[in-house]
Amino acid sequence: MKAVVLYFLFLLNSADSCLKINYAEPPACACKSLGLWPSNMPNEIGNFDFYQNVSAYPQKAPMIVIDDCSGTVYCLQREYSLVVFDTDKVTMFDKYSADGFCDPYTQTWKIDIDGSGSLTTFKTLRAICVDYSPPKITPKPGANCMSCTTSIDDFIPEVYPYPEYIVRSFSELSPVNGCRRMEVTCSMTGDFVCEPEMIAYSYSNRIVDISTETTISSVHSVVTCGDDGLYHMNHPNLKYITHVECVFSNCM
Repeated sequence: MKAVVLYFLFLLNSADSCLKINYAEPPACACKSLGLWPSNMPNEIGNFDFYQNVSAYPQKAPMIVIDDCSGTVYCLQREYSLVVFDTDKVTMFDKYSADGFCDPYTQTWKIDIDGSGSLTTFKTLRAICVDYSPPKITPKPGANCMSCTTSIDDFIPEVYPYPEYIVRSFSELSPVNGCRRMEVTCSMTGDFVCEPEMIAYSYSNRIVDISTETTISSVHSVVTCGDDGLYHMNHPNLKYITHVECVFSNCM
């Protein structure tokens, strides 16, 4: 009888010694993502140097699909390229989607950026779709590389009245390979010291500084007429220039 009682007590002690392990549930996935659009781009990514490479082209908002902790971002339009801004970097996905998952413990995205299976960490996914494809231009009937405008008011239009101390010049140079070349100059009279630049606009909505020579009071460039009857530049490589604007900033 004594042996039976001892055996029963041993069973009780063994049962009491078993540990019950409670597994905590992981936190909810709440990684940050945002579709960019012209209305929110300046506040969200305006401080990035790459901003002008987005704002100067046609843009559309991306599709962002999040299912629990997995996520994908892509462009609906096939000709648009996906660009993702993190807090400290910009990643071009071109025509591909950004696929990955949210790490619930760090609240950061893990994205495969090149299809290699290697994951890159993103603190946030701020995405936009950009059309970098060349514009489709139909040349005007009879257009050729000598038919570009020579009118200063057409090429350097007074979108707003230029102050009288800013002088515009649009002068014809000797043709190259039978094509018209024009020298574009804007200068400032007086004793002002400024930071001048010449901004070119094209049919692709691209805005580029085409200054080839600057001083404290002038900015200068040369454009060449193309077979489509529009001006072009090789450095930087810019086509379909419709007009330019002279800007003098930080004048003292």
